[in-house]
Amino acid sequence: KWYPYQESIRVPLIIYDPRMPSDKVGTLDDSFTLNVDLAQTILGAAGVRRDELMQGRDISDLYLPNEKNENEPWRDEFFYEFPYWEEDFMPSSTALVRKDWKYIYWPYYNREQLFNLVDDPMELNDLNSDNVLNYTNEKMLDIMSKRHDELKALLHNPNYSGINWDNCSALA
Repeated sequence: KWYPYQESIRVPLIIYDPRMPSDKVGTLDDSFTLNVDLAQTILGAAGVRRDELMQGRDISDLYLPNEKNENEPWRDEFFYEFPYWEEDFMPSSTALVRKDWKYIYWPYYNREQLFNLVDDPMELNDLNSDNVLNYTNEKMLDIMSKRHDELKALLHNPNYSGINWDNCSALA
């Protein structure tokens, strides 16, 4: 999980849950699930209430019918951060990841990257380069970088305990 590219951060997850309805067994779901969801899912399966400060969501919300998952849509973006203090060995990076777009920031190099994941799922064409930066890409770069900065500021807020993580789908 060192680099913010798809091959590193998008890892298949296979779930066996005896509570899963038969019509969901063997199906694929492309929802964003994160490592912070695993603890919530295990606690939920064990019937243990989670601590309010925990991040993540119970993944069973994606396959077990209940009122909660109908009223709270699953996340459609997430903030990625890999802080590293030896930049000459492994550069730090942050990213805002959505299904269709990804914004990556490399703080040591002050470098931004933008990828259209629909047209370029392998992230081979950085849209923030001189030869492809057009009005649409520039506008999306602005939107993504502002949202990225907003989420980073929220995540690094020393008073985060007042945040309702359930309603913060981009971080939870």
